[in-house]
Amino acid sequence: MTSTTQRELCFVLRAMPFRERDQIVVLLTENKGKIHAIARNSVQSRRFGGCLNLFTASEVELDSRSIKVSEETDEKLVGLQSAIIRQSFADIAKNFDKMSAASAMNELILRTIPNHRNAPELFKLYSNCLVMIRENESRQMILAISNAFVLKLTQWLGVQPSVTRCLTCEKSLSEISGDHVLGQVARGGWACTGCATESRDHTLSKDVIFDAYQAILNPVRKTTFSASEREHLELLQYLEQHMLYHVNGLERKPIGSYQFLKSGI
Repeated sequence: MTSTTQRELCFVLRAMPFRERDQIVVLLTENKGKIHAIARNSVQSRRFGGCLNLFTASEVELDSRSIKVSEETDEKLVGLQSAIIRQSFADIAKNFDKMSAASAMNELILRTIPNHRNAPELFKLYSNCLVMIRENESRQMILAISNAFVLKLTQWLGVQPSVTRCLTCEKSLSEISGDHVLGQVARGGWACTGCATESRDHTLSKDVIFDAYQAILNPVRKTTFSASEREHLELLQYLEQHMLYHVNGLERKPIGSYQFLKSGI
């Protein structure tokens, strides 16, 4: 008989209690993309231990046969048979900014990525950003990593903002005067101060636009960020609005975790 179980490396995006002893988990897997699974008898279970904690990287054994969990909705989930921790990111929860940034990544994946769509590049991006968030104590770097993640995600979704030239006159950053440009959400890019006409433009420094360009061009772990904390916060606010406007499924509802990251508490 052919085995129905498969092993996958994954990150835990969400875990929810189900009935008395079970959990429903959403996983970002290396080869199967985002999946929903049910872990039977996993509450306070030695078999799973901390494998289903938020952000944890685990090697899991999945039963490819779907399991029906609701007669009312006909919802079906993959069975999670076992799990082994490969890397814990529990210390992220000890820092407010790190927790907010990592939670925002989870929220964006949960809200924008289709289920069961193979996305190894997103798995690698998430892994690298999570490691960088854990390793950096600077709020400026945490914001920069968050922005880099969003920019890479917009590439994958096909809604990347234009960062190389003014949307109107097509001049590059080096060709325009002044230290700032105006981010334009509806047009998906920026305009120089001489061309900007929108009433809700986002003021962005040339330095942070250059950081955005570098983040798009290079792997996140090889990108050097030079703009300040305040400048990256302004870029984050612009990118959130860009995502809400251009990505189907977000329904113009703000990214909840960003509200904490923007608060600077």
